[in-house]
Amino acid sequence: MHYRVDICIGSDNDSRRICKSYLKKVRDWANVTFPDGYTLVKVEGCYRGISEDSILLYAFLSHDMALRDQLEKLKRELKQEAILLVKSSVDLDVI
Repeated sequence: MHYRVDICIGSDNDSRRICKSYLKKVRDWANVTFPDGYTLVKVEGCYRGISEDSILLYAFLSHDMALRDQLEKLKRELKQEAILLVKSSVDLDVI
């Protein structure tokens, strides 16, 4: 069984933008957490009616991975109110 992890992270709460240093924190976290790879996409999101730059991070895993503690740490570092985590079982083929 394989798993897909989707993580949605909002921008800096003051500017509603994602600057290089903010993005570096997310990438550094993702590089440690998902050493086999991940996909990071910058998008526009909306949280509680307010538009903001956002990050969608996707990773595929060969096992179910506990991420709550790592995401709590990232949430504190980024000063976020919330980070969204979605885990799904997937049928995965690498071609």
